[in-house]
Amino acid sequence: MKSSALLLSVVLLCSGGGVSFAGQPTIADALNTSGSITVSQPQALNDRLTFTHSAVSEADATIDNSTPKVRAGYRVQVFDDNNVRSAKHDAQVRKQQIETRFPEYPVYVTFNSPYWRVKVGDFKNRGEAEAAMAEIRHAFPAMAKSLRIVRDRINH
Repeated sequence: MKSSALLLSVVLLCSGGGVSFAGQPTIADALNTSGSITVSQPQALNDRLTFTHSAVSEADATIDNSTPKVRAGYRVQVFDDNNVRSAKHDAQVRKQQIETRFPEYPVYVTFNSPYWRVKVGDFKNRGEAEAAMAEIRHAFPAMAKSLRIVRDRINH
């Protein structure tokens, strides 16, 4: 019985119910009466949290332009499976087949649980993706059922 009364007091204090314990004001009472909150933090943290326009300009100047830029585009999906036992291996096999036959196209293997997917190319428009899909279909007729064009974030 004592523990439930103590728990009720703690809940009321934490919830800001305005109930004081033994005549002491609650944290909520102190915050509501003062109207301001002071936060003490190390200067290094304060420097990281506040930045000036010149700091942004310096950061922009140090951007490495050798990293690929990402934009919206299309890819040809050639494999999509969620079989726990074989999907990863099958995706790697499919990737190897495409890379061997079409070295000019980048091939991406992704895992988005529970699916393993293999996508080909970085095409800026749907027409380029359709032409590549036709080439892949011609080279690998057995893959025809699993080929599809998907919108994706591409590197260019």
